[in-house]
Formats: sequence, structure tokens, C-alpha cells
Amino acid sequence: MQLIKSYLYILFIFLLSCKAFDKDEIIPSYIYIPKIDLEVSNDGTQGSNAHDIKDAWILVNGSLAGVFELPCKVPVLNKGETEIIIIAGIKVNGQSNNRKFYPFYDTCRKILNLKERQIDTINAKVKYKSTTKFVWKEDFEDLAVSLEKTGITRTIDTLNITSEPSEVFNYGKTGNKFSGKVDFRAKKGTFENSSISIFDFPRNTSEIYMEVNYKSDVPINFGLYPTSGSSIDVGIPVYMSYTTDEWKKAYIRLSPDVNSSSNAGKKFRIFINAVNAEDKNAVILLDNIKVLHF
Repeated sequence: MQLIKSYLYILFIFLLSCKAFDKDEIIPSYIYIPKIDLEVSNDGTQGSNAHDIKDAWILVNGSLAGVFELPCKVPVLNKGETEIIIIAGIKVNGQSNNRKFYPFYDTCRKILNLKERQIDTINAKVKYKSTTKFVWKEDFEDLAVSLEKTGITRTIDTLNITSEPSEVFNYGKTGNKFSGKVDFRAKKGTFENSSISIFDFPRNTSEIYMEVNYKSDVPINFGLYPTSGSSIDVGIPVYMSYTTDEWKKAYIRLSPDVNSSSNAGKKFRIFINAVNAEDKNAVILLDNIKVLHF
């Protein structure tokens, strides 16, 4: 009997504590972000609005609420007029475990009147920051190619321009009539081209990234050739893509290799290299190459 009384007493206290907790419970409001879009300038200086924004870094009244994979529905405990800042997040070098906010995209800022249980949808848009410098932009739309053959093991050096609708990135949309194409013609071989331009990047003061859209039957290696005077060092591979039958977007971070002590005082060319290891059909398609820093 005493045991039963003790059990009932504990149960009674538990129920009271639950009621007390319920009185103090904060009911959240919610924000829903289906995606983040990129807006670019109309004069073409920023290139395509193609992006692969994966995450939303969300600040509520200046405090980080968290990083959320898109699309996301996020509970917010604030009520009334609230500042929401959204920062676009990417996968650096295509790595799922290396996710950062992209330093060249500006933030999206909204003021919302939050209410309990209410869901506010934010159609977020970002732009490139005004301080972003586009030091290389290749979209093949001017029917010229700003790359040339390099590499001592190269057997294929031709990067053509294609206007075939099935091969062009986002064909039919404004500014999407041409893409770059490498065709191995069903033979083993090594392709390599590098930027004609030699870049003197800032050191330790800026992030440096390369953006590129690609679709390929073989892995593609993107990297840097350090140069000093007329000499060119051994290439530094930075990012190796997977094969893909769909167009993909890569954000390739160049700054760690540029800032390496072994490359002090050197300038750089950017190379694109790929190997077809079998006598099989293999095609590489490229578009919207950009190199950016502040």
C-alpha cells in the first residue's frame, strides 16, 4: 500500500510539473526557404547566374540560428518584428563535409513580423558583392577560347565550341548558345588546356575561387601551374570531378595553394586536364568558367 501511495504521489508531482512546464513553453514561428537564387548584372560582366547553393546560414536578430540544407523549415523563438539574414552556403571543392558560406555572394535581409505557429516563406535572392573582381570569365559565347594547349603528356589539345542544343548548358535561355567541348573520339588519350592569361593573385588578403559548370564522361582535374619568369612548375591538382551525365557546378577554392609558402612570389595559370583510359566514347562539356577574388 505504501508503495502504491508513493507511486501515486510521484505521478501527481510529475503531472503538476508538466502543467507548470506547459505554462512556460515557447511556441515557435517558422520560416521556410525553398531555395536561394542568384541575380547577376545585366551587362554580362558577372557571367551566368548558374549556381549550386546548397545551404542557408541563418541569422536571427544578429545571432546565428544554424546552417540548414535547402529546402528548409526553421523554427524561430522570436516574435514580432525580427531581422532575418540569409547567407548562401556551398560545398567547397564538391565535398559534402566541407561546407562554407560563399564569400562572394551578398546576404539576403528580410524583416518579418513573426507570429506563433505561423510559417513565413522567404524567396531568397543573393547577388555578387560589389567588391568582387572577375579576373577570368569564359562562357564561349563570343566564339573565342581563352585557353590553349599545355601538358607534356597531352595527346588531345582541341577544345571546340559547340552549339548543339543537347550539349549546350541551359540551351535556349538568354546568353546560353554555346559551350566548350572536348571529344576523345572513342580513343584513349589525355586532354589538357590552360588559361592563356597568367594571374598574379592577391596573397593572404582575399579568398580566391574558380567556378565552373561541367558535364563529362571522364573525371576532370582542375588545378594550378605556378610560374616564375619563363619557367612553369609541376601542376598542382586542386579539384577532381566525378563523371556525370548531368550538368554540375563546382566551387573550387584556389587560395590555400596560392598562399602556400612554396609558391611565394609566383604567378599562376589554371589548367584543365582529363584522361580517357579506354577506347570508348568520351566527351567533356564546359561552361561558365569564372575566377574571382576581392
